[in-house]
Amino acid sequence: MLGVVPVPESFSSIPNVMIDIVMAATVFGVTISRHKIGSYLDYCCVTMSSYGMQMGLGVFLGWLLTLFWPGLPNGWGVMGVFSFHGGHGTAAAAAATFEKYGNPDNMAVGMVLSTLGLIMAMSVGMFMVNFGIRKGWGTYVKEPQKQPPHFYGGALPAEKRTATGHTVTTSISINHLALQVSWLLFALFIGRKLFGFLGGFSEFFAGMPSVLHGIFGGAILWYLLKLTKLERFVDLKTIKMASGFCLEITVFTAMATLDMEFVSTYIVPVLIYMAVLTLLTIPIVFYLAYRFCREEWFEKACMSFGAATGNTSTGLALVRAVDPDSQSSAGDTHGVYSALMSWKDVFTGLTPMWLMTGIGLTCGVGFAIMIAAMGLGFIFFNRRKQAARGM
Repeated sequence: MLGVVPVPESFSSIPNVMIDIVMAATVFGVTISRHKIGSYLDYCCVTMSSYGMQMGLGVFLGWLLTLFWPGLPNGWGVMGVFSFHGGHGTAAAAAATFEKYGNPDNMAVGMVLSTLGLIMAMSVGMFMVNFGIRKGWGTYVKEPQKQPPHFYGGALPAEKRTATGHTVTTSISINHLALQVSWLLFALFIGRKLFGFLGGFSEFFAGMPSVLHGIFGGAILWYLLKLTKLERFVDLKTIKMASGFCLEITVFTAMATLDMEFVSTYIVPVLIYMAVLTLLTIPIVFYLAYRFCREEWFEKACMSFGAATGNTSTGLALVRAVDPDSQSSAGDTHGVYSALMSWKDVFTGLTPMWLMTGIGLTCGVGFAIMIAAMGLGFIFFNRRKQAARGM
């Protein structure tokens, strides 16, 4: 932005690759059991409620703002839900479809919203993190004023330093870190080959965002490793450490590739749009998580809010702030949610087509998703109501 340090053009493609690796790591070590099904589904109800709201209201708000800023691209309001819930990759996929219908400017909209979403998610999200911890909502971090000085920054005392992982092979055979990273890359390879194969039969699979490659590839590889008793060659702590590194690179490169020309032209409507959707996402996510989630409701709310205003990486970053030792299942839950709710990615191809004839259908579908998700949550997962009955 200041012209002091040149930003390499390759930076724009790095987030799409790194977030796939991050998502592959989230499903390593995850075993879906009957006991955990409720935890996955209640989170789905929370996050899909915000997804439906952003789709329905976002399209309407985008149309309303074009009355005051007529230069805004047609159908740009739907780019918010793809930018916030999917990040740069999903936004680019939707923008590519818009381009086929003669609306190329939505690519700039998607990239700007995706990057500004990171800023909004982290700034508002960290406010909610601090507010919630001081309220005692956190499961793993409570009473921040009583935490030692090293908790928030600085070097750890010698007695508090722990190993970042455990070697599973001798260095003469293979470097431990290289082996763990190779598992992640192999998972991504499996996912890409799977969707490439399925894409040869159906455009539906070919158009799905690449973030699913890591999720499905990681799930398949972990199952195969368990089946063949090779999981002893996996160190989950190192896997999570490598994932955290990729997460940092994702956030940094996405911030560095902000389209300043578009921002300077349409900064006012974009900020209005983001402010409205973010302010409405806060009560939806945190209230519904409190109502629906039996365990770790605040951690799951942070994950859902970050993923619903920035992308998956910001959600994971917020969870790290309330769970510094990675004990929470919020990241794993989001990984399972992404797999279970992968059908929603069909909207990246459908909504641009729908918006060529007006906003009614897209608004209706969005609000229908929100109402259905909230309704299912209150019927099956209203934990607070069930607790009251038990008393």
